[in-house]
Amino acid sequence: MLLIVLMTVAQLPVALRQLLVVLLGHQNTGSFATAGVASAGCGIGLALTAPLVGRLLGRLGARPVLLTTGLAHLLALLGLAVTTAPAAFVALATVAGLSTPPAVGSGRAQLARMVPAPALARTYAVNAVGQELLYVGGPLAVTLSLLISGPTAALLVFAVIGTAGLLGMVAVLPPREVERHIGAKRSALPGQATRRTVVGTHIGYMVSIGAMWVLVPAFATTVGHPDQAGLLVTIWSVGSLAGGVLLARWGRPGSPAAAYLALLGTLAATSLALLLPRSVPQMAVALAVFGLALAPFLAVTDEILARSTPAARLPETYGWLQTAGQLGIAAGSATSGAVNDHVGNTPAFLVVCGALAVALIVALSRRRTLRLPSAAPPAETVGPAVAAGGRGFGRDDAG
Repeated sequence: MLLIVLMTVAQLPVALRQLLVVLLGHQNTGSFATAGVASAGCGIGLALTAPLVGRLLGRLGARPVLLTTGLAHLLALLGLAVTTAPAAFVALATVAGLSTPPAVGSGRAQLARMVPAPALARTYAVNAVGQELLYVGGPLAVTLSLLISGPTAALLVFAVIGTAGLLGMVAVLPPREVERHIGAKRSALPGQATRRTVVGTHIGYMVSIGAMWVLVPAFATTVGHPDQAGLLVTIWSVGSLAGGVLLARWGRPGSPAAAYLALLGTLAATSLALLLPRSVPQMAVALAVFGLALAPFLAVTDEILARSTPAARLPETYGWLQTAGQLGIAAGSATSGAVNDHVGNTPAFLVVCGALAVALIVALSRRRTLRLPSAAPPAETVGPAVAAGGRGFGRDDAG
């Protein structure tokens, strides 16, 4: 639980970075065009280096990689706060993306080492809940900080808080010798085909998410309430948060493969309801329902990767998942925006439905690769093991 809290805090400046870069870019350079290019530079930089940094995590251990990237990322953010030249601002934003600390990838990989396999589903569900809290509360925190001090101070405050969380992660992670011991014991785990299926499916899933980030605000504008876009996004996140809490409370139904396909099918089915609303309250209900399976699907995705990937390669695998996500978001955002402008907002939601349908077809056609060996060895324990029986995470932990 401590690791999940720390990795969530460490992710704070990364989660809010693109929003703050846009606001700060406009303030410092006077140009939304520059701010937009800088924001894109953050995303592209992250997509380029995520697998490489993940590989370094497996080879060098978490501590040196987190400290090095954390320092570079902090310096880039501090530079953004005082830079007014457009070219320099874009360059520093790109450096910030390239040097993104792999807090989430490292933390997920460590959870797979610390928690026995039967408890991984609930553990990753709690992690998904933490990430959803970050994306629900983060924009509200940015709004409050902007009212108090402006984007410069907001960026600096979140950068310092994120660095503190990263240092906390470094303090609680196991020594490198323990990581090597665990990696050696789990190096025989199969699953290359499984990883390809999950990463490939994830692209389609993230295309739908990228489209949603464009189409939900566009819907609010279309029905005459652009000021309600933030509320709709929050309701969507709250639905996902509720689904994650249910999974953490009751556990995953069935096998990981069955749960993965069922949750992906649920997302594809509930996305069809997004074509029906004609008012903000109606869309709020559709988004809440659509959001219910989001966090559980991501939690089961993490579990399948953790149980099918050798320990030393798990951070790199999460890096590839992050790269696939960035590419999917970019494709979904660009495609949905064009469709929205040419044929209207309601038909544009077919981009979401179509992307999830394709992802489901890919997963179903490769469903055999999602089946994990019944005798797959559980994760080795680093510190106190989490009990797999009963509700919650252990006999002495209420979950």
